[in-house]
Amino acid sequence: MKKNTFKILILLLCLCFTLQCSFADNISKAEKLLKKAKLTAIPEESYDYINSARELYEEEYEKTPTDINILLGLSKVFQLLEDRAEAKLYVLKAYNINPANPKLQKAMGDFHYSFQEYSTAVEYYKLSLASGNLRDFDTNIQTAKCFEKLGDLENAKLYYQISNHVNPSSTAVNKKLKSYIVEDAPDYFKEKDNAKYKYILKRKAPTEEEQTEKEMAEIIQEFSY
Repeated sequence: MKKNTFKILILLLCLCFTLQCSFADNISKAEKLLKKAKLTAIPEESYDYINSARELYEEEYEKTPTDINILLGLSKVFQLLEDRAEAKLYVLKAYNINPANPKLQKAMGDFHYSFQEYSTAVEYYKLSLASGNLRDFDTNIQTAKCFEKLGDLENAKLYYQISNHVNPSSTAVNKKLKSYIVEDAPDYFKEKDNAKYKYILKRKAPTEEEQTEKEMAEIIQEFSY
């Protein structure tokens, strides 16, 4: 009897392990497909990759509808398909499981960013940073991009600097910071010309009309005493 029980337990463990491997494999495949969809320049190929990823996520969603990774995966699928309603549905399902989770706060930011809702996106990114993602490179980059889109270049530069501190080897961030340095640098030749122009204006002789007005003012002032 004990041997049979032990065999059943072993079989159950093997079955669980197989299911977990299958789940992980499907999620991994779906994530790779979405990456390929973003990289390809051919719209038809991109759509095929997205649709294949969608099928894998939906297959797993039927088994475990409360898994955060599956919900976020489906939201990304619909973001790429530009279906705001469906994308919001799945990201909110994930977010409502644990609103204090910085990963889910960032996912909300990503959702709003993908639909050009930068003011809302930046609030979720900042919330994610404050909740434990402070040293997360991608969250800082996305925050910088939001401020850039909103025209707040001072804050954009700040978050690019933080991103550079987190990952000094990022070519994209270094390039971006160099562009800000160039924009902030004073144009010495222009300043010199402006100073020269102001000096000339200051020293130029008054016109006849100005001189006459000045003399009349002096005469009126004398008679007023």
